[in-house]
Amino acid sequence: MKKLQFLKDNKEQVVKYYNSKIKGLYDVTLKDFMTDLLDNFRKITTDKELVKFDLFGNLKDAESRLGCKDVEIGVSYSKPYSESNHAKAVAYHGKDKVELMSNAQ
Repeated sequence: MKKLQFLKDNKEQVVKYYNSKIKGLYDVTLKDFMTDLLDNFRKITTDKELVKFDLFGNLKDAESRLGCKDVEIGVSYSKPYSESNHAKAVAYHGKDKVELMSNAQ
């Protein structure tokens, strides 16, 4: 069974999942959700035919991908680099030696 036909056969469950888990929390339309689900659909079980477990596993995967959008990752330091131990070690030992020391195990 092709994934498109499988998703068409289980459209009610996909819409029900979207309405209960996605609609209120994420700014994603049903069309975008179903397109993402279709594009990234993968076989999870070892059976030859697609089964319900494949559907629900892919629904969970699609939901987890939604959380990765519009995320900014930033680093904040407690003190400036010039006061860090790495900067002090570079000033004292030199950059080459500090690099060797950081690679040693």
